[in-house]
Amino acid sequence: MSYLLKTNLTRSIRFFSTGRVIRYAQPLATEPSIETNAPSETNRLEKTLQTFWEKVDVAKEKDGFHVRLDGKSLKTPLGNQLVIPSAKKSLAYMVCNEWKNLSNLKVKPHSVPLTSLSTRAIDLGISHAVQDLEALTKLGNIEDIKTDLLRYLDTDTVLIFSPKEDCDGKLRRAQEEMYRPLIASMESYLQQFAENSSEKITLNFLDSDTDGFRSNYQNEATKRAALNWMNKLNVWELVALEKATLTAKSFLCGVAIVRANNKTLTDNEAPMDLESIARAASLEVIYQTERWGEVEDTHDVDKVDLRRNLAAAALVAYELPIDEN
Repeated sequence: MSYLLKTNLTRSIRFFSTGRVIRYAQPLATEPSIETNAPSETNRLEKTLQTFWEKVDVAKEKDGFHVRLDGKSLKTPLGNQLVIPSAKKSLAYMVCNEWKNLSNLKVKPHSVPLTSLSTRAIDLGISHAVQDLEALTKLGNIEDIKTDLLRYLDTDTVLIFSPKEDCDGKLRRAQEEMYRPLIASMESYLQQFAENSSEKITLNFLDSDTDGFRSNYQNEATKRAALNWMNKLNVWELVALEKATLTAKSFLCGVAIVRANNKTLTDNEAPMDLESIARAASLEVIYQTERWGEVEDTHDVDKVDLRRNLAAAALVAYELPIDEN
């Protein structure tokens, strides 16, 4: 039995045995999306399905990079100017490239992933700064977002090991080879964010062979360390973490994305590359499709979509070194 099926059964058992309604982290299918009547370019394009500009460019201003249509700055769904921080020059030009190469005129979050993440970071940051409660109701409060993300740590993809006989033992061997070093690396990394230096940060994992249907939980010291780490992130990094975590269904994969692109937090290890993170998030799918075959227009699309979303998160988190700005 696959660990994903066991996880779902475990959730059902917990619900019916306790009689409590258990709140789980928001699934990928219901990522936050904002629909407003604010006079933004995305809203106008979605309603008219007609291009109303001739030139897309990037302008460097004092407050950052402005992505412009015919000399006018793009606006977010909440009507804020789409201004990319000066340290994210690459992101600004890639957002500009999205608008130069729209696949069709029905603009949806999946068709402009970098624009979607950038506008979320801008709207979330501004709404939180001014405590716009109406906007935060739509976007989510930053502290609530952190709490929701932390829930993924209990059922993290890389903390659940499949039975040894699955896929002739190939899957479990691959998990042991890839997950164990990642877990050890994350324990060492999060240790610096422990509230008490005497607290040893450990990540509890679930072994399908020995643990059966029990649920996996992280101890309070580990959760506090993870929360302390999130508290040091700026809103762009938090949005990148959210996207990567929801995409990979793994908080640790989200942390790996931010670690690889964060130059300010202490980290002596070489960053984990994007392909390795994507592989860690999809090991079971890789070995199951190797054994049973790939469903056309499903597994192949999911493979590309996983890498596209993780790459988008990495680009949003990345900042140029100060001397290169």
